[in-house]
Amino acid sequence: MREDVLVLGEQIVDLSNIELRGRIIDIGGGGEGVIGQIEGEKVVAVDNRKSELEEAIDNGDTRSLKIVMDARELKFLEKTFDTATAFFSMMYMMPSDHGKVLQEIHRVLKTNGDFFLWDLTIPKRFDEKKDIFGIALKVKIKDRVISTGYGIRWNREQDIEYFRNKIENSGFRILESKSEKEIFHLRCKKIDME
Repeated sequence: MREDVLVLGEQIVDLSNIELRGRIIDIGGGGEGVIGQIEGEKVVAVDNRKSELEEAIDNGDTRSLKIVMDARELKFLEKTFDTATAFFSMMYMMPSDHGKVLQEIHRVLKTNGDFFLWDLTIPKRFDEKKDIFGIALKVKIKDRVISTGYGIRWNREQDIEYFRNKIENSGFRILESKSEKEIFHLRCKKIDME
């Protein structure tokens, strides 16, 4: 392990009983392609990096539709999807883009559509020798456990409250809010602002 990396102890996300309905857009759906591995053909995985989408295929997501696309400017019509997910992907976006991405998710979701967000709590940097902050993660899905990790350059902070505010300002109602150790999860519902 590199000396400039701080990786927190392994944590578990249990998605074995998650219910995602209808057509799903998975924001940042490359890498492990976790949502695509769970829901297959129901998923449209978007990622701004082709290599991430190709990696998802190598990791077992062979059935979702994969499209190289910028989440700040989704190329879909309004009210196209029943569900949106962002599984440890917002941490890789610039904080100045979070509001725009959430507005785009709101736009492409149908009325009463669901939005699920899982992400990493990034604290204020407390170790100047560490440039990368990350976690080891086990993701339980229906038929197996995916072992992975997520890390980012340690030059920002984020937590559940930060995203609660951003999400509510984007026209969502938060239905469920969980924070455990260094990870958090929000389940939201689209409300129309008309």
